[in-house]
Amino acid sequence: MRISLKKASLLLLCAFLFMSLIPGFAAAADTKFTISGSNVTASSNDGNVPANTVDGNTGTRWSASGDGQWIKFDLGSSATVAYVKIAFLNGSTRTSIFDIQTSSDNTTFTTIQANVTSSLVEGLQTFNFSDVASVRYVRIVGHGNSLNAWNSYTEVEIYGNAGGTPVEDSVTVSTPGQLQTAINQAIPGRVIYLENGTYSQTGPININGINGTDGNEITIKAVNRGQAILAGGAYFYLYQSSYVTISGLKFTTTTSASNNAVKMDESNHIRLTRNVFNLNETGATNNWVNIRGINSDNNRIDRNEFRSKADPGPIIAVDGNGSTYMSRFTIIDRNYFYDSAPRITNGKESIRLGLSGVSLLNGNSTVENNLFENSDGDPEVISVKSSNNTIRYNTIRNSQGQITARHGNNNQFYGNFFLGNGTKAGVGGFRIYGTDHRIYNNYFEGLTTDAINLDGGDWDGGPNSTNYGSGDLSKHWRVYRAQVANNTIVNSTFGIIIGRSYTSAPVDSRVANNIVRNSTGTLYEEVKTSNAVFEGNIGFGSTVNNRSRSSSEILNITPSFTTINGLQKLTSGSAAVNAAVGSYPYVTEDMDGQTRSTNDIGADEYYSSSTSIVRAPLDASNVGPDSP
Repeated sequence: MRISLKKASLLLLCAFLFMSLIPGFAAAADTKFTISGSNVTASSNDGNVPANTVDGNTGTRWSASGDGQWIKFDLGSSATVAYVKIAFLNGSTRTSIFDIQTSSDNTTFTTIQANVTSSLVEGLQTFNFSDVASVRYVRIVGHGNSLNAWNSYTEVEIYGNAGGTPVEDSVTVSTPGQLQTAINQAIPGRVIYLENGTYSQTGPININGINGTDGNEITIKAVNRGQAILAGGAYFYLYQSSYVTISGLKFTTTTSASNNAVKMDESNHIRLTRNVFNLNETGATNNWVNIRGINSDNNRIDRNEFRSKADPGPIIAVDGNGSTYMSRFTIIDRNYFYDSAPRITNGKESIRLGLSGVSLLNGNSTVENNLFENSDGDPEVISVKSSNNTIRYNTIRNSQGQITARHGNNNQFYGNFFLGNGTKAGVGGFRIYGTDHRIYNNYFEGLTTDAINLDGGDWDGGPNSTNYGSGDLSKHWRVYRAQVANNTIVNSTFGIIIGRSYTSAPVDSRVANNIVRNSTGTLYEEVKTSNAVFEGNIGFGSTVNNRSRSSSEILNITPSFTTINGLQKLTSGSAAVNAAVGSYPYVTEDMDGQTRSTNDIGADEYYSSSTSIVRAPLDASNVGPDSP
């Protein structure tokens, strides 16, 4: 059969047009590089050699102690690197901090990601970044872990392609309809780009049963950060979906009782990153971001800006199904929350982790490195209503509320900075209920309400939280075995309080190695008589205690501070230096992230020479869409 030249040309054109409609037709999949043990070197090891990280056995490891110890992988030839997977020794009980670097020549290394913090999970964790071409060497530089200075990795896998130049599977959209079609057709690894413009419609943009894979997430991303705007009734509703990233958008959605900016329902491994949330509120109670349902685990909300929430409802609510399932392993980090007002008595938290009905279930979530400024919407800036969560390294500036362990047990609160101006009412620190909480290494200055209140309870769930009916879960549970250690409170109206409200005093709690230096009030105020153990504390500047406590329990002496970068820190002659007592093995570093040796009293560890400060109070440049 003969085909004319004209017809042949027409067929070729049609074929070309058809292929051009298939996003990323020429995409190359990322694969794991095969790396032999002889191609892995390290700065040092303790006998657990670097080759152990590529032997396929998580029972072996490379280990080296000290900030800056590194392990390096030679890919053998130049390649494009897309992401790295790392498994950590004791990964479910401690986090590791590290940098990822690449090099083409083994001499000049470029930091691709700095001060990465692992999650509290066992097994391989994925650390994704923009593809890097012309790489032969990948180096991981360790900065220790949350308990000590050791860097211990059991397995490391590096993914990319040896072809050199990545080919992206992508499609670009400019209308809500195109966006919905692209989502419905999305496959693992695809990037959906939103052109500049306003995406407005009356209902949700549905992400229903859309699943990427680990290392090949589906990404919905603004071409230009902040220039793709969701408006009208448009919001994202994710249902039974996974491995989806939403990045760089601006949400101005008009709120109602039924819509959010983002609702994740029975979805996991969803990431919201570098977005701006400034919703058009109408007076309706509304959660801006809601994580709910069973299997709603391993989601991350990072580097977003949450601005000016006025209506009732939390900004971020992590709920599970409200009764039998709590969303787990949520990470909320490096976000900027600010100007939430006016204050209401209940229900407008910046972050709420859980609900009364799931409070005894483990959340295992981490809220870290966030900045809250003038977050005045609720007496609870962060409300913890689940168990086994970690709240750390956050900065709360001049916010009219507290971080509250409202329901649940076994939560940790450490390394946070609470900073007020000394005059704004209601600016506080912690309010605690429940069992086995730890509050340590926190710094408080200029507060006008309680810095730390181990409150009284109106329900006694017993020492193991077994005495209750379903109607009791919403009550204020009696405190058992709380530990308040190595905190510093200065220039504030109140200090550490035992049993401010309700009837049942805390039981078997410990207040140890804290410093309170205020000029007014009672520094260590025991409103209720309890069997709390006090040891190694310092109080100075006002009435030290309203009970009869010995100098070994609370020493009335100046802590001898000096002002460094706006914070009150110890001097060499301070009575707090090397004076901490008791056994609190989890206090291994200070508020600056510096390693403690013979522990000092308070949140700061004195160093005689200049040493690297890992953490300090955050400002707007450290968080939000444009942060590192």
